[in-house]
Amino acid sequence: MDARLREGIRLFNAGRFFESHESLEDFYAGAEPEHKPFVEGLIQLAAACRMFRDFGEVQGSVRMARQAVIRLENYQPRYLGIRVSDLIGAMEEWAKRAEAEGGAVKAEIPKITRRRFSFF
Repeated sequence: MDARLREGIRLFNAGRFFESHESLEDFYAGAEPEHKPFVEGLIQLAAACRMFRDFGEVQGSVRMARQAVIRLENYQPRYLGIRVSDLIGAMEEWAKRAEAEGGAVKAEIPKITRRRFSFF
């Protein structure tokens, strides 16, 4: 896995969504054309999570997460070492919960980790 992609995932998991977005954009700039829509989806996820956590924006972040899922769907079940199907399922569940509970509760943002129940 490319170091910039790995770093973007590490930053995402640390809750540093802005920095994750920046690292993923750096990877995107040099990525092969076939990887770009996938990376765009990851970048959108980082932006959606930042909007939700840092600004309390529920509707916009849920909409952006769902747009990201649409980009990622074509890359199931795995792509670039990431278990995309699991990531999509977790993000869809997060979006439903965030939508249902609104700003009253901070729905836990899924992580892209290497642990046992990981996305890669």
